[in-house]
Amino acid sequence: MLLATSIAMLAAALPHPHPTAMVSSLPLPAVLLSELPPFEDVAGEYEPIISTADGSSGFWSLYRDPESDHLLIELPPGSEGQGLLVAFTIARGTIQAGVQMGDQYLYWTRLRDRILLMHPNIAVLTSGDFESQQGHERVFTDQLVMDLPVLCEGPGGGPVIDGTALFLHGASQFTGRGARSDLGTIAKAKSFPGNVELAFDLPLADGRMGRIYYSIRGVPEEGNYEPRLADHRIGYFTTTHKDIGDPSVDDPWVRYVTRWRLEKADPSLKTSPPKEPIVFYLEHTIPVRYRRWVREGVLEWNRAFEQIGIVNAIEVYQQDARTGAHMDKDPEDARYNFILWTNSSMGFAIGPSRIDPRTGQILDADIVMDEGFISGWVNAWKKLLPEVAMENFDAATRQWLSS
Repeated sequence: MLLATSIAMLAAALPHPHPTAMVSSLPLPAVLLSELPPFEDVAGEYEPIISTADGSSGFWSLYRDPESDHLLIELPPGSEGQGLLVAFTIARGTIQAGVQMGDQYLYWTRLRDRILLMHPNIAVLTSGDFESQQGHERVFTDQLVMDLPVLCEGPGGGPVIDGTALFLHGASQFTGRGARSDLGTIAKAKSFPGNVELAFDLPLADGRMGRIYYSIRGVPEEGNYEPRLADHRIGYFTTTHKDIGDPSVDDPWVRYVTRWRLEKADPSLKTSPPKEPIVFYLEHTIPVRYRRWVREGVLEWNRAFEQIGIVNAIEVYQQDARTGAHMDKDPEDARYNFILWTNSSMGFAIGPSRIDPRTGQILDADIVMDEGFISGWVNAWKKLLPEVAMENFDAATRQWLSS
């Protein structure tokens, strides 16, 4: 135990891995591993969740106990330090159901018999010299979000943690909202090669039954996308960080435009289709009477991309519950871009997106339109505009119009 304690103290003193680097975890001493119970003792009644058609392993390995409706997660070996984007949505039970709530850029690290979920410092960076780097690391450290015990080592050689404790009982750490997690049940648990999709049904803070949906994915490798600096003369959504590397500059803030990664399939051509198009799915809840117009509205944006030599930059597909077309895709799944429809009388449309906070690359976008938005325009066109136009008409003019 003296050897184990010494190694553990050394591990605690080591600096955190850089969140965007591929960092291999230090092997734990055998004496510590031997203290963990066997996987069979921890997950004897749990069943593996297979989400892929060919049975291949997913981003994480998921195990579910059908009796207790409990979830275990095995993280893959070597996952420490790899960037994660954890996106969350209240998919049911609120006026703005389906609207993206937010996301967190995180990474795992291990400290002895616990797994730490960390939020890396990406708000204040430095591009300065060696001394600037050292001073930065002293002050701007990463932040602990949650820690969980390692229950055992999984069949794949990775640590096993309590997924229900993390994403159901710890939901307020992500959403910032209270809920009755003790009454929660698993609505979805799927693991694909590049992402994990989890959903829990539970009473929200006001007692209304809701659904918290998580979409977890890795972030793109740096170097595969070139950020674009924002120009204050042009209106863009931006992602921003502070660069303290040069104290002589007037403005230390670095602003990157949030944009899609869109490239020509053949850069030598004046006009070319994209290497990878932007694909939107129209959710099955869009009334049939509107589907044509929503589709044409989205495709209208292709005219803008043609100005930079990219044709058919955006593709649109209709999801349909009657035929089953594209019903295997969920709007909350961060792999897909959706146009959603609600009838909560919001009276507006909203189009949030999820981005890589390091570069500004858009990774996922979901546009929510509401029936109240349409009916509001219809009422304005049929009632409000005529009333405003006739406010100053005298009685004779009104009589003439009515005849």
